[in-house]
Formats: sequence, structure tokens, C-alpha cells
Amino acid sequence: MIERLDLQLSWLATFVAVVDHGGFTAAGRFLCRSQPRVSAHVAALEQALGDTLLIRTSKEVTLTAAGARFLPKARAALAAIQTGVDEVRTLRAELKGRVTVGGYPGLSAVLLAPLMQRFRRLHPGVTVVLREGDPLQLEEAIARGELDVALRTSDVPQVYHNVPSAHLFHEKIVLVAPRGHPLATASPVDLGLLSQETVMVTGDPYAGWADYRDRLDRVGADPVEIMVIAQATTISAMVAAGLGVAILGAFAAQVAVFGDDVVTRPLPAPLWQREIRVYRKAGRVSTRPVDAFLDLLHQEAPALTARTAVWPH
Repeated sequence: MIERLDLQLSWLATFVAVVDHGGFTAAGRFLCRSQPRVSAHVAALEQALGDTLLIRTSKEVTLTAAGARFLPKARAALAAIQTGVDEVRTLRAELKGRVTVGGYPGLSAVLLAPLMQRFRRLHPGVTVVLREGDPLQLEEAIARGELDVALRTSDVPQVYHNVPSAHLFHEKIVLVAPRGHPLATASPVDLGLLSQETVMVTGDPYAGWADYRDRLDRVGADPVEIMVIAQATTISAMVAAGLGVAILGAFAAQVAVFGDDVVTRPLPAPLWQREIRVYRKAGRVSTRPVDAFLDLLHQEAPALTARTAVWPH
């Protein structure tokens, strides 16, 4: 006979969130709970189990031996409950459930926003939640089970090899330059001129990750300076102000570049394109809402991205 334990699912979810997000305050933000409530949940779980799960210091939270042993069981229990809820909901004619999707700025605006709108009309009983991040953040979220589906570039190599992924399409990479600039008028674009320019690219300026820097090296371009800027709208404004030229993904350019002062120019494939892959949550049987969302994604992506943003193969 299994020992009776009065455990609450919220305690398990809070414990897992503290581990995944590195602390009680961060877990509270993720769960939309106060820090005292997070602490109370963990304390109640430890009392029920009769052992300490986490060691708390002023700088970090680490697992005890008991916590390390219990963590995968807590994850499995939460996943099993969610799968059971989803399966019960799918017994009804109307599709019900939740799909959590990850994307990156630009793609979210051009592809995911209209896709989510169409999915909501088809399946009003399903809630679709969007979370954005850089490639590694999205992959980590998929690996931790926080996302059902994620779309990210494959330029940044995959780290979690147990996460299944599949090719979706190739996104074009474009040059953004002030109107009247030599790079805005030359046909084809003379990439050698980039060695005389300040070139702005997207990425995380603090983590050292920058899109397209490797491609600049491969064409022998040695810009005066490479500025790594997080937001494409900032890059567009900088180019319009005459502070340099930029290299952007076509999705970001479609959303962020506007006005008569800035020109967008295509760059030659195959070098100046990047593969977009769709990643699935690992180690869990798919649910009907997730399958329905993926089906719509594959059906609608060509039409939603037809405005010179992608190559289908």
C-alpha cells in the first residue's frame, strides 16, 4: 500500500520553478506568486516529505541530495497530471487545453500573431500563450518542459539533443541602409563596402551572442565597428539617423524598418539566409491541442511568410 501523503500540486510546481529559475524571487515572478508564498510552498513540501530539499544562501539556491532525488519525480508527476487533464479534455468534441509557444521578435509578429489569431477562431477552447527569447533561452525552456513548441534559428547549435526538432523554412537576411547610401543603390550589393561601415546586428550585447558575425567573416568584411543591439526597432532608428548600416532577419526588418529614410536590400543566398526549425517538448506524448497547432503552423506558414521573407526549402 502506498504511503498516504497530503501533497499539493502547487507545492510541486513551486519547487520545480525555484530550481528552474534559480531562486525564490524569480520563481515567484514566473508563477505570479509572492516570494513569501513561494517560501511557504517549499517549506510545506519539505515538512510533508520530512527532509530538506533546498539549501538557501544569499546568492543562490542549491539542491540537497534529497532534493536532487525528488526533482525528477516532481517533474514527472506534474507532466503526468497535465497529460491526464489534456486527455480528459480531448474526450469532448470541442478541442480544449493549452499550448505554450516560444518565438523570437520579428517572427512572432509576422508569423505567430496571425497564426494564433486563426487558431483561436478554429479552436476557441484552446488557450495559446506566447513567450519570446533568444535561441538558447527557447531551447532551454523546451527542455525544461515550459514550452510545448518553439520556433528558433538553427544558427546557434542545439545544446539539448533530446529535444526533437524539424526544419520549417529558411528566413532571408537583409541589409538595411540609409536611402542614398552606396550600399542602398549598388546592384548587386557590394559587401566589400561593409569594411568601411559601422554595422549593426541583433543579439544579446551582454552574453556575447550576435547574429551574422560569422557571415561577415566569411565574406571577408571587416567593419569599422560591429554594434550588437537587442531590438530591431532601435537598429532601424540608428540607421535612419545615419549612424551606420544593419543586417537583419527579414521578419524583423518587415516589422521594424519603415519610413522613407531607410532602404532594405536583399542579400545573396545561400549564405544570407538562416534555417528556422520547430522544436517540440521532449519526453511527453503529444496532445491534440499541440498537434492541431503544429498542423496549422505547417499549413499556414507559407502564406503568412510569402512576402519575400522565406525560402520554402
